[in-house]
Amino acid sequence: MENQRSINDLVEEFISTMDCKGNTKLSYVGNIKRFALYLEDKNITHPTEADLIKYKNNYLSKKVKSATIQKYIIVVRKFFRWCARHGYYADISQVLTGEKIKPTFKREALTIEQVKQLLHKAKIRAKKSIKNYRDYTIVYLILVTGLRTIEVSRADVDDIGQINGVDVLYIQGKGHSDKDDFVKLPKQAKELIDNYLKIRNSDSDALFVNHGNHVENERIDTKTISLSIKTLLRMIGIDDKKFTAHSLRHTCATLALKNGATIQEVQMLLRHKSLNTTTIYAHNLDRISSDTEYLVDEVISKKR
Repeated sequence: MENQRSINDLVEEFISTMDCKGNTKLSYVGNIKRFALYLEDKNITHPTEADLIKYKNNYLSKKVKSATIQKYIIVVRKFFRWCARHGYYADISQVLTGEKIKPTFKREALTIEQVKQLLHKAKIRAKKSIKNYRDYTIVYLILVTGLRTIEVSRADVDDIGQINGVDVLYIQGKGHSDKDDFVKLPKQAKELIDNYLKIRNSDSDALFVNHGNHVENERIDTKTISLSIKTLLRMIGIDDKKFTAHSLRHTCATLALKNGATIQEVQMLLRHKSLNTTTIYAHNLDRISSDTEYLVDEVISKKR
């Protein structure tokens, strides 16, 4: 199979035929374009299996984490399979094996005592400025609904509604192109949001906006949300990379399970596609409650 077209031309056509939307397509485009740039930098016009191995092991492994390498491999495979189907290029991507995902540090959940400290600190600061009030509202919202920071960022004022008299926030979940899911808004969360909207003095469509000289009333982004929550965590003495904005989502799930929610209910709350993902929370709780290590220690100690 002889290829008469440049890799860049093939990449552009491949991108135009992608049957995916939103962030998924943006991710695929970025990944395949990075591959094309690598070939261009190395003056490789007709890549071979050896070139793909070098791209993975000598280039990607020095640039990104193992989980991200896996994403690059997936899109490169898709590209060469597409090329083979159209007779443009042989599928040489079979040489790329899956990357073993190296474990990274876990995001820890807060204890109920830490949750109370965090909310108390955020509530006190909320009296000082609209920005702090916004942060208090976001912290409370994530803790009781388990929203991701990207879902908070994407939320619009018009996404607040009711279903059978129940206050809800429609959301665009992970991997979704439409706002076809929702979380319930407990009374205090709804009151905080309503009051924030009342005092923020903005007609922005976004539910949460920036409050500053240069970005006033612009939609808040995930970085700002994460930094604000990290700042509040540090203020109550939690300064550890295991505790992030995402920890509040973990906290929501953990507290729900500890207080009687079923695995299936927490799966719906967090909108996990696979129940196995949710089961991790229950497994961790069961593991902590197990006294196996102490039993062994007791046996050993008695024999001394």
